Amino acid sequence: MRNTLVITLERTVPLPKRIPTLARVGPIEVLFVDKGGVLIDNNDLSPQWRRLIGEFLAPRLGGSPEAWGAANIPAFEQQLERWRSAMAGRGPADIRGFFAKDARLWFLEMCDAIGLQRPPDEEAERIAADTVSYVKAHLELRPPQGGLRALRALRERGLVLHVASADAHDELVAFLEQIGARDLFDRVYGSDLVNTWKFGPEYYRAVLADSGVDPQLAAVVDDSPSAVSWARECGMRGFLVERRDGEDFDTAVVRTFGAVARATS
Repeated sequence: MRNTLVITLERTVPLPKRIPTLARVGPIEVLFVDKGGVLIDNNDLSPQWRRLIGEFLAPRLGGSPEAWGAANIPAFEQQLERWRSAMAGRGPADIRGFFAKDARLWFLEMCDAIGLQRPPDEEAERIAADTVSYVKAHLELRPPQGGLRALRALRERGLVLHVASADAHDELVAFLEQIGARDLFDRVYGSDLVNTWKFGPEYYRAVLADSGVDPQLAAVVDDSPSAVSWARECGMRGFLVERRDGEDFDTAVVRTFGAVARATS
């Protein structure tokens, strides 16, 4: 259940005491945009995942939909611990390999939580993949329509747009196609595309190296203060999506992209 995992991940990273600032170095020409918290409201997805997991698994394996949804909570926590351990590990990353096997472990841990005997690994892998596919096919995605219009306006002004997310590349592409925004972005950077976890400035260094972008002409839009700080450590500018009191998600995203627009002139 990688989408929900990524939603929570960046909130677990210790926040910097102060986000580094940079002197203005020129107009922004390239913008790297996060997915969760920018292109979709994180708070809108987690309850849907729990409901849809139960909706899919209960009639196939027994138990109630509510029990399966509840079983996802401890399974997700264990998944998150594996994610943290993988990111903290030394040596070369194998992010594609991690994504490939982790859904099976997540499903088996839900079986443990609900008291269902674990099926063989091959069967568990199939059920996990089918569950994830079902959930993704039935998620009600409500992207910020004003935010997408603002992004389109930035592209029409000549900005090059890339996605920079912790999710897997293929899942990001599918998401962008679902919300009708694939045409806005040139490169779609998931952690697996650069084989670097989005867990520090190394991620942005890898993205910059792959894209060949001059960091002084680039900026990042993200909902994580940590990610904004990492981007600034790499010489980019950072714009934080942060809701003000009483502000809805779309309004916060539009306001942030407005700040980007002012920095392009």
